Amino acid sequence: MEIKKILPLQLSSLDQANGFVAELLQKYKCPKSDNIKAQLFVEEAIVYWAEKAEANASFELSIQKRFRTITLTMNYWGNPENPLTLPETSDDEQADYRLIGQNILIGLSSVTYSYEKGCNNVSYTLKQKPLNPALTTTIALVGAIMTGLLFQALAPALGKQLGSVILTPISSTFFGFLNAIVIPVLFFSAIGSIFNMDNLAQMKRIFRLLLTWSMAVILVAAAVSLVVAQLFLLGESGAAIQGGQSDLWNQIGVMVFGIIPTNIIKPFLDGNTLQIIFLAIISGIVMLTLKGRFPSITRVITEANLIFSTILDAVCALMPGVVFISILNMIISGEGTALLGAFRLIALILGAFWLIDLLMLLSLAVYEKISPLTYLKTVSPFLLIALSTASSSATFASHTATALKKQKIRDYLVHFSIPVGVLFNKPRIIPLLLLTSVFVGNIYGIAFSLPEMIPVVILCMILSVAVPPSPGMGAFLFTIVFNLLGIPIEGLALAVTIAIFMDYPATTGNVMTTNIGMVHTEHRLRAIEAKKA
Repeated sequence: MEIKKILPLQLSSLDQANGFVAELLQKYKCPKSDNIKAQLFVEEAIVYWAEKAEANASFELSIQKRFRTITLTMNYWGNPENPLTLPETSDDEQADYRLIGQNILIGLSSVTYSYEKGCNNVSYTLKQKPLNPALTTTIALVGAIMTGLLFQALAPALGKQLGSVILTPISSTFFGFLNAIVIPVLFFSAIGSIFNMDNLAQMKRIFRLLLTWSMAVILVAAAVSLVVAQLFLLGESGAAIQGGQSDLWNQIGVMVFGIIPTNIIKPFLDGNTLQIIFLAIISGIVMLTLKGRFPSITRVITEANLIFSTILDAVCALMPGVVFISILNMIISGEGTALLGAFRLIALILGAFWLIDLLMLLSLAVYEKISPLTYLKTVSPFLLIALSTASSSATFASHTATALKKQKIRDYLVHFSIPVGVLFNKPRIIPLLLLTSVFVGNIYGIAFSLPEMIPVVILCMILSVAVPPSPGMGAFLFTIVFNLLGIPIEGLALAVTIAIFMDYPATTGNVMTTNIGMVHTEHRLRAIEAKKA
């Protein structure tokens, strides 16, 4: 059902429009944070259009709810005016930074703009949050273990028959369909992540400093992941290792040049993720260069990304049930001992996280002369929120207050860095993906060597930046890596179960990465200002 309201395109309409949005979203039981973001979205569009519109102009505000998705749409009839586009230059630098921070905050959800037949259309999509995935997965995991043990004790033959006739076909069908959806989501989301970087390019010095820090942490995470994998998980029998050091570099060379496809269609048919990402990057750069020239193509890509992402969300909503089926099948088929090995894997992942965190804290001690203990005491309020919720968005208010009041970081740097950090600072995805994938591969009797991990690490580094932080991404990411390594897709249930629980410490570390990056950037900006003085 769609509810519409037409209002004068004036600043005086702000309260009425926000009241309309707040009332309906409260009726739909949206979280308070989503309600605030929706009102911010409406305010930004009205303020932008009001400056450009004629005196008697009006706009249409509508809200539509379908299934678990709510869409806010605003229409304004006039000349093309995109409220998501910032001016190239600004005399007031701090005001420009604040405006960019607001647009990035809005950009954390699905926002699209189009202009057709004299109508400016901007839409904002909200998705109702599902139940806590850790809770539902725990219930599914405990239920599967208890049911499996019951079958093994009372009717082991019946359990094996149930697994081969019913459980295995169900899980295989589910993961096959998930695999089919992942490829288009990867392609369209990678294009979108580049295409929407237009505002970030305007940040110049600050963005370069933050990006340098993010890339440094990503490289550290990749190195730590390879070291931990080599010491504890990788075997010496992989085919890639038998040719010696020269063969290692030959394989790396083949991998690098193999990223470039010889046929545009073949990567999608073969599921070659690195080649698909290469095509997406090239396409995204071209679209960024020609931004505004082909609005119809932009809209098709944006809508396609929304369609496939919605399908992926719906499929991943069934994941607790599939976890129950897969773990139950594993136990009744006599492979339950693999679950015990998961505790060792969790210890390795947490160890990798700890090493990354330790190196970041050492950077504070060396460059900023800040004691790690003093720093942790200062930032503990928002880190505890991240650890208990596994949500970067939940830390926004506390993180902002701590950075401004306790750490004395300038306001426009804070308002820019925290939202950007949610998008770019996800380095702990790398050890989580790499170590879990190798572990699951070993369960299926697949041995890997260090050279075989090089393309996987590169892929994980790209995914840690390109993939948006949204529900369902765990299954999405592991499907991509499993395809690259040739791991049976049925192992996805165990991998996703581990990833759900590791999301809590991973989010905590990622938020800390953003904060330490702000501290280093503030220090650098002060040094530059001191030189100019």
